Amino acid sequence: MKRILIVRHAARPDILPNTVGNDVMLTDEGIKQSKLFASLISGQVLSIRTSPIGRCVQTAELIAQATHFKPDDIEQCRLLGDSGFIIKDGDLAWQHWLKKGHEAVNLHLLSGTESWDGFYDLNDSVARIFSNIKILLSNSADGVHLWVTHDTILATLAARIGDKRLTLQDWPNFLGYLEIKLSDEQIYVSYSQKPNLIGDAI
Repeated sequence: MKRILIVRHAARPDILPNTVGNDVMLTDEGIKQSKLFASLISGQVLSIRTSPIGRCVQTAELIAQATHFKPDDIEQCRLLGDSGFIIKDGDLAWQHWLKKGHEAVNLHLLSGTESWDGFYDLNDSVARIFSNIKILLSNSADGVHLWVTHDTILATLAARIGDKRLTLQDWPNFLGYLEIKLSDEQIYVSYSQKPNLIGDAI
């Protein structure tokens, strides 16, 4: 089976109000969670891409080590963060967080249809990424491709290609993930708000 797992990074400390927090790294618990998550991945890991932000890189490297994927082969991808495929202008986009608050921005990412300064059209952006994912899977061998990203990126994708409407209560926790798989020429999408780190294989 051909699959892609798009995963939020593992646990980090709280980010100070009105700061981006790009320098905030994983906690000890986040390191432990990353290793547990990796142990649940079934199938060979074929590729890993990650946001260039440190906590995502940490998560990707820990998963790579645990799944015997060469850390040197991890690809850093700005579409997954810094600034991400939904952001056109980081400074303009950040003003929405400062002026409207995180809840309003998160609601926009989940279901907004209006145009906001600093953001790309969310539906168009997701459609382009989803098209690239389907091409990746159709050309892939059986196995797993892993993308490590941020909650905003994951939530925007899950809300717009998943099979149910998401609310703020469905916002991804650490290591929440979106699974997209190709089986018998059919695409299947499922979203897990948080992983069961003592559960069945992913």
